[in-house]
Amino acid sequence: MNMEYDESQIGGYSISEIRGHLEKNQEEYLKRFRQIDKKKKFNGAAAFFGPLWFAYRMMWIEGILLWFISSIITLFTSFIIYMLVLARIIYSKDSAGLLLFLLWIVKFLIIGKLADSIYWRKIKKRIDASHWEDEKKLSTIQKLANSVECKGASIWSAIVFSFLLQFGDVIVGAIVLAMATVISQIY
Repeated sequence: MNMEYDESQIGGYSISEIRGHLEKNQEEYLKRFRQIDKKKKFNGAAAFFGPLWFAYRMMWIEGILLWFISSIITLFTSFIIYMLVLARIIYSKDSAGLLLFLLWIVKFLIIGKLADSIYWRKIKKRIDASHWEDEKKLSTIQKLANSVECKGASIWSAIVFSFLLQFGDVIVGAIVLAMATVISQIY
Protein backbone atom coordinates (compact mmCIF):
# COMPACT_ATOMS: atom_id res chain seq x y z
CA MET A 1 0.00 0.00 0.00
CA ASN A 2 1.66 3.19 -1.16
CA MET A 3 0.64 6.23 0.86
CA GLU A 4 1.55 9.66 -0.40
CA TYR A 5 3.59 11.84 1.88
CA ASP A 6 1.88 15.18 2.47
CA GLU A 7 4.27 17.96 3.55
CA SER A 8 1.39 20.20 4.59
CA GLN A 9 0.28 17.99 7.45
CA ILE A 10 1.40 15.54 10.11
CA GLY A 11 -0.95 12.78 11.16
CA GLY A 12 -3.92 14.56 9.59
CA TYR A 13 -3.17 17.90 11.31
CA SER A 14 -2.14 20.89 9.22
CA ILE A 15 1.35 22.26 9.73
CA SER A 16 -0.04 25.77 10.16
CA GLU A 17 -2.30 24.64 13.03
CA ILE A 18 0.55 22.74 14.66
CA ARG A 19 2.79 25.82 14.37
CA GLY A 20 0.08 27.81 16.12
CA HIS A 21 0.56 25.59 19.16
CA LEU A 22 4.36 25.68 19.10
CA GLU A 23 6.36 28.73 20.01
CA LYS A 24 10.01 27.79 20.34
CA ASN A 25 11.93 25.34 18.13
CA GLN A 26 9.08 24.88 15.67
CA GLU A 27 11.13 23.21 12.95
CA GLU A 28 12.76 20.80 15.40
CA TYR A 29 9.41 19.73 16.86
CA LEU A 30 7.78 19.40 13.44
CA LYS A 31 10.64 17.07 12.49
CA ARG A 32 10.24 15.14 15.76
CA PHE A 33 6.46 14.82 15.29
CA ARG A 34 6.94 13.48 11.74
CA GLN A 35 9.27 10.77 13.08
CA ILE A 36 7.27 9.88 16.19
CA ASP A 37 5.75 6.69 14.74
CA LYS A 38 9.02 5.56 13.18
CA LYS A 39 11.80 6.27 15.64
CA LYS A 40 11.48 8.45 18.70
CA LYS A 41 14.23 10.93 19.35
CA PHE A 42 15.56 11.45 22.84
CA ASN A 43 14.47 14.80 24.27
CA GLY A 44 17.40 15.86 26.46
CA ALA A 45 15.72 19.04 27.74
CA ALA A 46 12.64 17.13 28.89
CA ALA A 47 14.79 14.42 30.45
CA PHE A 48 16.99 16.86 32.33
CA PHE A 49 14.35 19.35 33.47
CA GLY A 50 11.46 16.87 33.86
CA PRO A 51 8.33 18.58 35.21
CA LEU A 52 9.78 22.03 34.49
CA TRP A 53 10.02 21.19 30.78
CA PHE A 54 6.35 20.25 30.81
CA ALA A 55 5.45 23.51 32.56
CA TYR A 56 7.56 25.47 30.05
CA ARG A 57 5.60 23.79 27.26
CA MET A 58 2.36 24.77 29.05
CA MET A 59 1.53 21.22 30.10
CA TRP A 60 0.90 21.82 33.80
CA ILE A 61 -1.22 18.74 34.38
CA GLU A 62 1.43 16.46 32.89
CA GLY A 63 4.16 18.23 34.87
CA ILE A 64 2.28 17.86 38.15
CA LEU A 65 1.48 14.23 37.39
CA LEU A 66 5.14 13.51 36.57
CA TRP A 67 6.29 15.24 39.77
CA PHE A 68 3.70 13.35 41.83
CA ILE A 69 4.61 9.92 40.41
CA SER A 70 8.31 10.70 40.77
CA SER A 71 7.81 11.82 44.38
CA ILE A 72 5.85 8.66 45.26
CA ILE A 73 8.54 6.47 43.70
CA THR A 74 11.25 8.42 45.54
CA LEU A 75 9.35 8.08 48.83
CA PHE A 76 8.95 4.36 48.34
CA THR A 77 12.59 3.92 47.28
CA SER A 78 13.80 6.00 50.24
CA PHE A 79 11.76 3.83 52.57
CA ILE A 80 13.28 0.65 51.10
CA ILE A 81 16.80 2.08 51.26
CA TYR A 82 16.27 3.15 54.86
CA MET A 83 15.05 -0.35 55.73
CA LEU A 84 18.11 -1.85 54.00
CA VAL A 85 20.36 0.44 56.07
CA LEU A 86 18.59 -0.62 59.28
CA ALA A 87 18.93 -4.27 58.28
CA ARG A 88 22.62 -3.61 57.65
CA ILE A 89 22.39 -4.71 54.04
CA ILE A 90 23.55 -1.27 52.90
CA TYR A 91 26.40 0.06 55.02
CA SER A 92 27.15 3.48 53.61
CA LYS A 93 25.54 6.70 52.45
CA ASP A 94 27.41 6.25 49.17
CA SER A 95 25.56 3.00 48.45
CA ALA A 96 22.21 4.61 49.25
CA GLY A 97 23.11 7.61 47.11
CA LEU A 98 24.09 5.33 44.23
CA LEU A 99 20.71 3.60 44.34
CA LEU A 100 18.89 6.96 44.26
CA PHE A 101 21.14 8.09 41.39
CA LEU A 102 20.31 4.93 39.42
CA LEU A 103 16.62 5.66 39.99
CA TRP A 104 17.19 9.17 38.62
CA ILE A 105 18.94 7.73 35.53
CA VAL A 106 15.98 5.43 34.82
CA LYS A 107 13.56 8.36 35.19
CA PHE A 108 15.83 10.51 32.97
CA LEU A 109 15.81 7.91 30.18
CA ILE A 110 12.06 7.24 30.34
CA ILE A 111 11.10 10.93 30.28
CA GLY A 112 13.57 11.65 27.47
CA LYS A 113 12.05 8.93 25.31
CA LEU A 114 8.37 9.66 26.04
CA ALA A 115 8.29 13.49 26.21
CA ASP A 116 7.83 14.16 22.49
CA SER A 117 4.98 11.64 22.25
CA ILE A 118 3.25 13.25 25.23
CA TYR A 119 3.78 16.71 23.73
CA TRP A 120 2.47 15.62 20.32
CA ARG A 121 -0.61 14.01 21.90
CA LYS A 122 -1.26 17.24 23.87
CA ILE A 123 -0.95 19.42 20.76
CA LYS A 124 -3.40 17.16 18.89
CA LYS A 125 -5.86 17.50 21.78
CA ARG A 126 -5.47 21.28 21.76
CA ILE A 127 -6.08 21.43 18.01
CA ASP A 128 -9.10 19.14 18.32
CA ALA A 129 -10.48 21.28 21.16
CA SER A 130 -10.14 24.41 19.02
CA HIS A 131 -12.51 22.78 16.49
CA TRP A 132 -15.25 21.90 18.95
CA GLU A 133 -18.29 23.93 18.08
CA ASP A 134 -20.74 22.85 20.73
CA GLU A 135 -19.47 23.99 24.14
CA LYS A 136 -22.32 22.06 25.78
CA LYS A 137 -20.68 18.76 24.78
CA LEU A 138 -17.59 19.58 26.82
CA SER A 139 -17.30 18.23 30.31
CA THR A 140 -16.46 20.60 33.15
CA ILE A 141 -12.93 19.16 33.29
CA GLN A 142 -12.44 19.71 29.55
CA LYS A 143 -13.63 23.30 29.85
CA LEU A 144 -11.27 23.90 32.76
CA ALA A 145 -8.35 22.28 30.92
CA ASN A 146 -8.99 24.38 27.82
CA SER A 147 -9.15 27.59 29.82
CA VAL A 148 -6.05 26.85 31.93
CA GLU A 149 -3.81 25.33 29.29
CA CYS A 150 -2.67 27.53 26.49
CA LYS A 151 -0.38 27.18 23.53
CA GLY A 152 3.25 27.96 23.09
CA ALA A 153 5.98 28.07 25.70
CA SER A 154 6.55 30.26 28.71
CA ILE A 155 9.63 30.67 30.88
CA TRP A 156 7.39 32.33 33.48
CA SER A 157 5.25 29.24 33.62
CA ALA A 158 8.36 27.16 34.35
CA ILE A 159 9.55 29.63 37.01
CA VAL A 160 6.21 29.62 38.85
CA PHE A 161 6.06 25.85 38.54
CA SER A 162 9.58 25.62 39.95
CA PHE A 163 8.49 27.37 43.14
CA LEU A 164 5.48 25.08 43.45
CA LEU A 165 7.68 22.02 43.00
CA GLN A 166 10.14 23.25 45.63
CA PHE A 167 7.27 23.64 48.09
CA GLY A 168 6.10 20.12 47.21
CA ASP A 169 9.62 18.76 47.62
CA VAL A 170 9.80 20.26 51.12
CA ILE A 171 6.62 18.39 52.00
CA VAL A 172 7.97 15.14 50.53
CA GLY A 173 11.24 15.64 52.45
CA ALA A 174 9.30 16.16 55.68
CA ILE A 175 7.39 12.93 55.05
CA VAL A 176 10.63 11.01 54.44
CA LEU A 177 12.12 12.47 57.62
CA ALA A 178 9.01 11.58 59.64
CA MET A 179 9.05 8.03 58.24
CA ALA A 180 12.72 7.64 59.10
CA THR A 181 12.15 8.95 62.64
CA VAL A 182 9.24 6.59 63.29
CA ILE A 183 11.05 3.58 61.86
CA SER A 184 14.25 4.30 63.78
CA GLN A 185 12.25 4.47 67.04
CA ILE A 186 10.68 1.09 66.29
CA TYR A 187 14.03 -0.53 65.74
